[in-house]
Amino acid sequence: MKKSTELIEEAKNHPNGWVYVLDKEYEGKEEVPPEFIKGAWKVDKNGILEGDFMPNPNYHGNK
Repeated sequence: MKKSTELIEEAKNHPNGWVYVLDKEYEGKEEVPPEFIKGAWKVDKNGILEGDFMPNPNYHGNK
């Protein structure tokens, strides 16, 4: 998965955390079942995405 401008901006709000990529059905919702999380990017202490996208093996779209 490519790093989009939106993901890069979102990372700035979550230093030392994660930015999750959600199934379109759950974008913008507060509660998301784990099987609707496509995967995540790790965010470093400066709010920058680091490493590779980590896909969720349990994402419903993988079946």
